Amino acid sequence: MANEQLVVGIDFSKKWADLALLKSNGELIKRHQRVDNTAVGFEQAKTLILQTLQEQGLTGLEVAGEATSYYWLPMFIEMEQDAELASYNPDLFLLNPKWVHWYKKMQPTNHKNDKIDPAYIGNYLRQHRPPIVWHFDEHWLSLRLLTRLRFHLVKSLTREKNLFSLYLFLAYTTYAARKPFSNPSAVISRVLLRDPVLLASLEDLQDDEIADLLREQGYRSQSDPKQSAQRLRQVLQERYQLPETMAASVQLGIGLLIETIQNFEGQIAQVEGWIKEHVKVGYPEVAWLDSIPGIGLVFASGLAAEIGDIQRFLNVQVWDDRKQQMRPRHPHEVADAVGKYAGLWWPENSSGDFQAENKHLSREGNAYLRYYILEAADSLRQHLPDFTRYYNAKYNQALQHKHKRAIVLTGRKALDLFVALLRHNETYRAKEASSPTHKG
Repeated sequence: MANEQLVVGIDFSKKWADLALLKSNGELIKRHQRVDNTAVGFEQAKTLILQTLQEQGLTGLEVAGEATSYYWLPMFIEMEQDAELASYNPDLFLLNPKWVHWYKKMQPTNHKNDKIDPAYIGNYLRQHRPPIVWHFDEHWLSLRLLTRLRFHLVKSLTREKNLFSLYLFLAYTTYAARKPFSNPSAVISRVLLRDPVLLASLEDLQDDEIADLLREQGYRSQSDPKQSAQRLRQVLQERYQLPETMAASVQLGIGLLIETIQNFEGQIAQVEGWIKEHVKVGYPEVAWLDSIPGIGLVFASGLAAEIGDIQRFLNVQVWDDRKQQMRPRHPHEVADAVGKYAGLWWPENSSGDFQAENKHLSREGNAYLRYYILEAADSLRQHLPDFTRYYNAKYNQALQHKHKRAIVLTGRKALDLFVALLRHNETYRAKEASSPTHKG
């Protein structure tokens, strides 16, 4: 009893925090207690926890919650920093909701509700205690909030551009294929697409006249304006003639989507400015990654923010098959651990004599880190010859989805380089590009 822990499972939502309290031997003390997910609710939860610790004569505290959006974060910060709880040396654990989901699958069929789930979370913690204790790290979290905001804006921009492409097809069927300008979002393209009357009038003009009009509208591309005029004429000739009312709706959509895309682009640029300003001081990891040609401060910040302190991947016990015992993770295994954390690994599928020929990319893990790794890899293959060769080789080997497969494999190779620089606290040197994996 002297060293027995109080185990608290918490099921977080935007409005509530549902708690279950157990002893470390599994004895249920309180099956369910709901408090508001507010500062007032935290005080109520703290009072309940402290009262239970004293009444039960327990000496330690372990708390687990599912990583449900950011709903868990404010209460976890309060729990770690609270002076009264500190006397019980609380250990906080953030659980992947999938872990708890599969744990519940192992149990007898039961209801799914907020009165039951906290106890499952607490029991999971008792039986499958994660190796890493959660700690509030304001340094990395403040940067992560910005890099993840950029991620969401970029995804939103992509979604709007896809919708814009659909409306563009309806109005000007071959616009994207003919490419009269560098891209449909170019300034001159936006000017013309917003003015269907002006665009339609070009069909009756000669190529030289169209080229002159494009110059008047601010067309300053280095490409031949006559060539753009010819392609533009083809687009106008090949388009479908939509019914008048339908064409009007499509045109309204095109105009609105152009404005939406411009707004997102402006917001992304603003957030990228915030990121660059934020990492000016106190983020040497970003500088180490930024030293790699083609990475840039934004991608370097995204990578560093999601990886955080590289030591958290190094200071972990793993099983040694040869020695048949647990041991500290070797330095050269860190890149594999980070890759698995990002979902960039290929789980083995075998049983008995069966061995699957094809291994599928996991994709389960930190989607933010995976995004920044692959974006950085796409830039690397355009700047470093070694990565260019590697990408081209994998592209040629792939039978389908060539670019996606090649980028994923290039990203996994690039991760070795990123981790090596972070682990050795050093900037990029050209020789590392050909051998990104370092000895431990």
